[in-house]
Amino acid sequence: MIVNSWLKSWAELSTYFEYSESIRRIIYTTNSIEGFNRQIRKTTKTKGGFNSDESLIKIVFLTYRDI
Repeated sequence: MIVNSWLKSWAELSTYFEYSESIRRIIYTTNSIEGFNRQIRKTTKTKGGFNSDESLIKIVFLTYRDI
């Protein structure tokens, strides 16, 4: 089933390989960036409101440091 899906969509999927290696690296490393953003969202979402911008920045910094 997966192979059939790849074969049907190969024209769209294979365009990835037309990019240079540096561009491909940026494309596939966005997953780590998305994971970082997900961790920050998870941390800030569980908190209530923030008293100030400084308190938000501090939470984001501490989350970054833990990651």
